[in-house]
Amino acid sequence: MIRTVPRDFVLGAATAAYQVEGAVREGARLPSVWDSWLARPESDFNGEQASDSYHRYAADIAACREFHVQALELSFAWTRLLDEQGQPNAAGLRYYDSVIDACLQAGVEPYVALYQFDLPEYLGQAGGWLAPLTQERFRQYAQLCFEHFGQRVHHWLTLKDPVSEAVNAYVTGLFPPGQQDELARSLEALQHMLTAHAQVVNLYKDMGLEGDIGIAHRAEAVYPFHDTEADKHAAWLDDAFTNRVMLDLVLMGELQPATQAALAEILPTALPTLTAAEQTALRQAARQLDFLGVNYYASHFCEAWHGGSVVHHNGQGRRGTSTYAISGVSQRVNKADVPTTDWDWSIFPQGLYDMLVRIQQEYPARPIYITENGLGCHEELAAGTVEDDDRIDYLRQHMAAVLDALEDGVDVRGYFVWSLVDAMSWTNGYDKRYGLFYVNYADGSRYAKKSAHWLKDFAQRRLMLTVNSLETNLVPEAQESQES
Repeated sequence: MIRTVPRDFVLGAATAAYQVEGAVREGARLPSVWDSWLARPESDFNGEQASDSYHRYAADIAACREFHVQALELSFAWTRLLDEQGQPNAAGLRYYDSVIDACLQAGVEPYVALYQFDLPEYLGQAGGWLAPLTQERFRQYAQLCFEHFGQRVHHWLTLKDPVSEAVNAYVTGLFPPGQQDELARSLEALQHMLTAHAQVVNLYKDMGLEGDIGIAHRAEAVYPFHDTEADKHAAWLDDAFTNRVMLDLVLMGELQPATQAALAEILPTALPTLTAAEQTALRQAARQLDFLGVNYYASHFCEAWHGGSVVHHNGQGRRGTSTYAISGVSQRVNKADVPTTDWDWSIFPQGLYDMLVRIQQEYPARPIYITENGLGCHEELAAGTVEDDDRIDYLRQHMAAVLDALEDGVDVRGYFVWSLVDAMSWTNGYDKRYGLFYVNYADGSRYAKKSAHWLKDFAQRRLMLTVNSLETNLVPEAQESQES
């Protein structure tokens, strides 16, 4: 069986500023909400050093070139670029000038996310995404980035994983400000984030820059655990919060009737509303959006749940210790025939395929990039490398799911491995490693894992990928006629 990998299909890796940079007191950087959050007595890790990419970015970018990673998805730290009065920070601009220039000089295409969770502390204290000031400053920050970097950066993401931030900030309590079971606030914060996204998309288009702009959604397929009406309904409710609000507002500019009905059931007396101006901005942005990013790590299997909210986070990688049940929505449970990571995340590439096909079928067509996909593991360095065969198998299976979707008509343009280097996990610290390159956190040194060499080989040949013990040849378009 011959399968074609399009010639222009982007193969990249991803990072995020707070998770890799460190250097929290350098370059006139403002404090982030995560600085104080991780300074709490109950936190046993912080982001002060992280992967030290603030000082080692040149070596990381050089590794991209050496290992044929053709694109690097990174985020800018808002805290480094705009001060508390909304004025540019020259030191931050110089730093990211150096990062972008290093990418371009190495032939590595930068894909830049404006924001991934690291809100400035002063905005967090003012109410975070519930406060109008945050949207105003985000527009100022975005305009600065577009004006300063827009001639060199041609691929932008406004936000990454806004649903994750809204849910973990106000429902699970795992992100700052650490509130729990506040579904109405979670939805309100999400709507404000997506309105800010829309305003920034419209700003970018008004500026007439040569490039494209999108947003990344953590798309998690949701299924009923049992084939019962009760579990099907629970999955429908869970999916509304997990996927449909985001996809409706971003791709259609308004909530669809089924989504509104689910939200009205979940929040019968406290459903947030959008102003006329917000609705206009969302509809305009939906028409102008260039692409959708899909971050995929796991899918969920849901049972009906009639109790109170119970969330126990498996932060130590002890399989079988997590609980996630939200009052009025569902309880997520693992299926015996679906493997999981040590952190209880399902390993289910079918869910990625299903989400890609669903988005294509239910929403106006947009190009899609897999902006994050990867496997977190407990790992140890041995003889200068890590034999991470489980990660290779994971990437192989999920790439196959992407190609299945591509062959079935989904316009997927690229795939970014999370992550380029080992990075701080927002809720799991440094024991959960995703990188293609192992980071010795004691001194910052990097070591290529077996998966980095595997990806390099795949990028060179795009050939002979084995999936589920079936020999499946992946070839570039230029070789297809020879192999057929």
